[in-house]
Amino acid sequence: MVVGKGTNFQDPGFSATLNGEDVSSQVTVSSNVNTNKSGVYTVVYSIKNEDGIAANAKRTVVVLDLNSKVEGFYQITPDSYRLRQGAQVAYGSPFEMLIIDNGDGTYNVDDLLGGWYCQRAGYGTNYAMAGVISIAGDGTVTCLENGVPGWGDEADAFEGTFDAATSTLNMKVTYAAMDFVQTWVKE
Repeated sequence: MVVGKGTNFQDPGFSATLNGEDVSSQVTVSSNVNTNKSGVYTVVYSIKNEDGIAANAKRTVVVLDLNSKVEGFYQITPDSYRLRQGAQVAYGSPFEMLIIDNGDGTYNVDDLLGGWYCQRAGYGTNYAMAGVISIAGDGTVTCLENGVPGWGDEADAFEGTFDAATSTLNMKVTYAAMDFVQTWVKE
């Protein structure tokens, strides 16, 4: 769920049943949600039965400045593409990406490859290229950090621009002798 930065987080509630009986009052709730800082947080709901068998459920809470031109969820345009040995293959779907403001002029990006491996190929988040970017006043985007944990490597080159008027990010990420040419549009 998405919560506005600086607002109060209201847990939408939960229920727990065991053998058809409501045991919601026995659930322990732990949370690291801080609505004063943009980020991705977790609420954990835990319970044990009389035999000591535990069950957990999690809720992801994303805290965002809802008025930010940069921070938020983006969709990759389906015509974004990967160029490999002269062959261009479109992403084909509007994969969702997240950019979080670090509060220091930099932004965390969950996948600079636009979901090519983690979502499109289905490899999972270990094959997303998480990164940190900065955006200059003229819209030039610089990649400060990046890496793909699953393969233990990083991008070879990065070019990017951000259009604040349309909240659109255009970039080319060169990785493993391939160019990932992407347009991200803020939702």
